[in-house]
Amino acid sequence: MEDLTGKKEVTTETTKCSKCGEIKSFKDFSKHKANKNNLQSWCRKCSSTGVTQYRNTEIGYLRMRYGSMRASEFRNRVHGRKNKCLLTFDEFLAAWKRHKSIYGMKSAWGPGINNLEQHLPVTMVHKVGGQGGKLKGSKQTGSNLSVDRLDPNQDYTLQNIIFIRADENDRKKHTTYSDCLIQIKLHDERFKNDSTTGRLLVDE
Repeated sequence: MEDLTGKKEVTTETTKCSKCGEIKSFKDFSKHKANKNNLQSWCRKCSSTGVTQYRNTEIGYLRMRYGSMRASEFRNRVHGRKNKCLLTFDEFLAAWKRHKSIYGMKSAWGPGINNLEQHLPVTMVHKVGGQGGKLKGSKQTGSNLSVDRLDPNQDYTLQNIIFIRADENDRKKHTTYSDCLIQIKLHDERFKNDSTTGRLLVDE
């Protein structure tokens, strides 16, 4: 279509966001084939805000962490590794509730339930731009809840997962149970506790 000067007019299609009520260009909406206009009913800005708010709730954060576990399974298949997520979300949620009944909002990483004051608190903070509260170019929120596999060579199962903090998980990384036993053995061979003096004795 041309205007009176002979130039082509650029027609911008618009629609109303059902969340904020603003009239916006089609490009401000994500695609959604189920709708008549093939667009989401919420604009991108409202959708992003809604997702962030949901992920900052306990159930929303847990769904994000579970989704991350499932995504990890897909990445493992791509790279030839065999670790799988063998939990349903309902099982995962039940495991978290059991954890809370024992530790409250604290990490399982520590000396045990008789010394919970030594266990660090966990948070569930999601910021725009990064899972688990990690913004692009910034540091991860270390206190955020993280799902760790006791043995990274095994699958995500009820027996193999524990709920700890992100900074604790980063510190543990890919250390296996066998690695821990080796380290303990080497430590015990190098240092012996003198029960009479309390001193650590080093082998000659």
